[in-house]
Amino acid sequence: MTNTKPKVMSDWAVYLVEVSVCHSLFGLLYLCFFRNLPFYQANRVVLLSATILSFVIPLLSIPIWNATANDNSMPFVQKLQIIDWAFTPDKTTNSQHLFFNINWLMTILGIIYLFGLIYHIWKLCRGVLTVVKLIRNHDVIEENGIRTVYLKSGPSFFTFLNYIFINTNKLNISDDEFSQVIEHEKTHIAQRHTIDNFLMEIAILICWFNPILRIMKKELNKVHEFYADAKASALKGNTENYSRLLLKIASNKGSGLLTHQFSMNTTKKRIIMLNKFNHSKRFVLRYILIAPCLILLSTAFSFVKKSPVVPDITVTQITSPVIGTISWEGNTRYTDDYLTEYLGLKTGDQFNEEAINEGLSYRPDGNDLGSLFMDQGYLYFTLEMKKDYNGNRVDLTFEINEGEISVFDKVYVKGNDKVSTEEILKMIDIRDGELFSRSKLVSSLNKIIQSGFFDSENTVPNLIPHPNEGTVDIEFKVVEL
Repeated sequence: MTNTKPKVMSDWAVYLVEVSVCHSLFGLLYLCFFRNLPFYQANRVVLLSATILSFVIPLLSIPIWNATANDNSMPFVQKLQIIDWAFTPDKTTNSQHLFFNINWLMTILGIIYLFGLIYHIWKLCRGVLTVVKLIRNHDVIEENGIRTVYLKSGPSFFTFLNYIFINTNKLNISDDEFSQVIEHEKTHIAQRHTIDNFLMEIAILICWFNPILRIMKKELNKVHEFYADAKASALKGNTENYSRLLLKIASNKGSGLLTHQFSMNTTKKRIIMLNKFNHSKRFVLRYILIAPCLILLSTAFSFVKKSPVVPDITVTQITSPVIGTISWEGNTRYTDDYLTEYLGLKTGDQFNEEAINEGLSYRPDGNDLGSLFMDQGYLYFTLEMKKDYNGNRVDLTFEINEGEISVFDKVYVKGNDKVSTEEILKMIDIRDGELFSRSKLVSSLNKIIQSGFFDSENTVPNLIPHPNEGTVDIEFKVVEL
């Protein structure tokens, strides 16, 4: 039975890593080029867009270049030289240990991620419930859609959605100053800055392990304050008095995840930005840097190969071709009909090159043409499949080079210290003087690996052929656990 859970978990892990890379690149770009620009609304759009796009880019699949030729078009004789056919044990057995480790690793990472996710969900809910509790336990006055909540403790002023919270015990400011503070808070409400905070908190919740997101949220909150300061100071047209107001209220502390506080701990920076003017229009050109950043991330995570183009020669060639004639050359051990039937080929069947190549080269159960010959001593057996397309039909010609028959001679074991050579030789099915057999070689390697004494990844057989003598020595290189 196939276990799809590790696959799903690994796909999710890869997606989160790609999202985090996008957030990190966008965040560094903002910190290096945009954070000190007095274009507050533009910076707000950059930060929010970067946060959202980072989740979208890894999900996109944009065909942008042609796929390379499928390796099935490679002559089969070349594929035999590449495939490690003589040393390859049953793929399922050989990968069990690695799959087990990956499965456990993904499970552990999944548990850690889940605990972090639950913690941040609890933290977010706690913040919302704290604000809701303040609203329920204090007097609320509504005017023009804005609700004012009067508190007895906490920071002097802060906002949440369309609520302005005022600490009545800290109203040691003049009426003009109070009106400027209220204008500041109304700007937060009008601009729906709390929604921005919600979005950032959800992003942080999903990618809680990425510290760049928290930095981006802090930068977004600063942008909110800079913009609200600009609007509030414009009410009286005196930035100097407003700067003194910021200093007066700067000592008040206390924060929340989703609220905006007038007395946030960035007073110096707010005063600097308050007195920075938009006269440097050339700095707007910096935003062009977002384009190459988008292209880079799209190339890395979204651009995919186009599907191979089917040659548009005739209408019939657009459909899948069928097998025409089947011919064999160079075979002496088996007849043409036997080899054709062994591969399961019939004239008129749909041509499936990948399936045919598997039948020629390697199948885990050993029911392939390579094993058929190599189990009879044909160590140097090679084969090439040639295709001749005629409209919607493909004629197949299989050119075989059987080579000379070889027999097993000596069997060596190398690299063992704890397990004796005699014990290892008992696991091996190979006997001196027998015909070379790939199946016996694979079976012997499987038994050595399944003994549990050796590293499955680094235990391999080495063939030492002697063509002039018609023999082959086998050296099993083992790595003990």
